[in-house]
Amino acid sequence: MTSSRVPTLYRDRDTVIHDRDPRVKIFLLILLFFYIFLAPTWEWMLVVTILGLILAVAAHTPWKWVLMFWAIHIPTFLALIIIPAGGELLAGNFGALVETASAEFRLILAWTAAIIISVSLLSTIDAESLTDGMRGLYFPPVVAFAVGLSYRLLYVTLGEAFRIADAMKIKGVDLSLKRPFRFLWNSLRISFPVLFAVLRRGPTLMSSLAMRGYQTKRPNLGGFDFGDWALLLFALALFALALGAKFGWLPFSLSSLIPL
Repeated sequence: MTSSRVPTLYRDRDTVIHDRDPRVKIFLLILLFFYIFLAPTWEWMLVVTILGLILAVAAHTPWKWVLMFWAIHIPTFLALIIIPAGGELLAGNFGALVETASAEFRLILAWTAAIIISVSLLSTIDAESLTDGMRGLYFPPVVAFAVGLSYRLLYVTLGEAFRIADAMKIKGVDLSLKRPFRFLWNSLRISFPVLFAVLRRGPTLMSSLAMRGYQTKRPNLGGFDFGDWALLLFALALFALALGAKFGWLPFSLSSLIPL
């Protein structure tokens, strides 16, 4: 069936991360956003990147998703390094490339950590839990409803794209990368039927979610267990340490503890 070909980020598995409360995981995503902007040096980014890898292993994260999102940003990484050092490179000063790479190392690590942690956490939250978690954190109902709807529409779009692509093959419209220009043209020919199919199914999906009370009903998620509190307090402690390093409140420097 075509639906079996649709790549899904969520994986229903029995792991310690899957068992955590969705409110905790959503809060960690928000906390990660502030951490990336407040962490002062690349050493602090290295710490959260390593923790992200541990989280990915514990959650049995689908590595194809991580590698795909990381590969998408490779041109950005190269641009961050090559463009600032462009003048020095034209002058033959290749040492400037190393200096620029070192200066942008923090940003590359931040991007990497954000990809690994966000994919790892989102791969353990289904669409319903995502909506319930946002409502449990007192997000406005319309925001939680919109995010849950968009999450579902993503898979609807992928499913329709595969279905229509299979149907168009009968008419000779094949998406083959061997001919790049024909691939782009055929992609445009498929995109319009996919758009209209999603526009047709979108209101139906929205109405079904509204009938189930997603806009009005507040979920009863209960309290946090020991694992939820442990993960939450650990994340808050790491954030507090990074914040202390940012404003010089710590009696030590993380760079002095990392032998590099």
